[in-house]
Amino acid sequence: MKNTDTFRQYTWLVNTILQSKKISLGRIQKLWINDDINNRKPLSRTTFYRIRQAIDDMFGIRIECDNQHQYFISNPEALKDHSTQNWMLQTLSVNNILIDSLSIKNRLVLEEIPEGLEYLQTIIKAIKNNMTLKMTHQGFDSPTPKTIAIEPYCLKVFRQRWYLLVKSDQHPHELRIYALDRIIKLEETKRTFEMDPSFNANTFFKHFFGVFIDEKEKPIRIVLRAYGKMIPLLRTLPKHHSQREINTTEQYTDFEYLLVPTFDFKQEILKEGSELEVLEPQSLREEIMTSLTNSLIRYQTY
Repeated sequence: MKNTDTFRQYTWLVNTILQSKKISLGRIQKLWINDDINNRKPLSRTTFYRIRQAIDDMFGIRIECDNQHQYFISNPEALKDHSTQNWMLQTLSVNNILIDSLSIKNRLVLEEIPEGLEYLQTIIKAIKNNMTLKMTHQGFDSPTPKTIAIEPYCLKVFRQRWYLLVKSDQHPHELRIYALDRIIKLEETKRTFEMDPSFNANTFFKHFFGVFIDEKEKPIRIVLRAYGKMIPLLRTLPKHHSQREINTTEQYTDFEYLLVPTFDFKQEILKEGSELEVLEPQSLREEIMTSLTNSLIRYQTY
């Protein structure tokens, strides 16, 4: 069986149980046949147990059975975190849906993904083997390309773009981040490096909003006041995992954050316009006010 077919079975079973909350094996077997998951071949009890165990091993999602012989997902919180397994499961689910929807491709509008994905395999191999890479890269603020030797630490996806966190021969004592779509050339080397054993990617990015990083800055308490439609939007889609609702009235709701106010977080505040206001700290409030004032001046002097 092809890997794509195998993963399709995994994601189908997880989504089927999620939608039903609780479901019997008989019902699962009937839906399996109707959805043509395995070329109309019946789902045996043995195959079901095998898939069930594989889902636990690969994604950490536990499918259990209650005393009424109903199957359910016993740890739904595993589907809400930002783990690699959860991201992979969601990606596979979308991929399977799109494969089954090619007949209506003209009615699907997808966001364009930037270039750079062709380097993923090389980078992942280098991360696995702690192998140094030779990278030619040109950032938006650089007039010419630069070639550096890099030690790849981790990959991060943010707003449909892939980024690589590295140490380099130019900056051996600090971590810097590079967008894959700005890479011009990437080559393997035979040199290896010693990875910092204490490094954890999730811990490193814990107090950052996106991909702008500043290890010298400490996270601070930030309070934002949301108005109108921004209130339910933030409740549904938090700006950051540290978001906490601390005050609610009929007119507004205040949200608290603990993070480093990097450039991309400030831009995130500005893009929400009048529906999001900085209350604390005063320094950040004044910085946002200055940006808004400068924008207003530009419009007035046009």
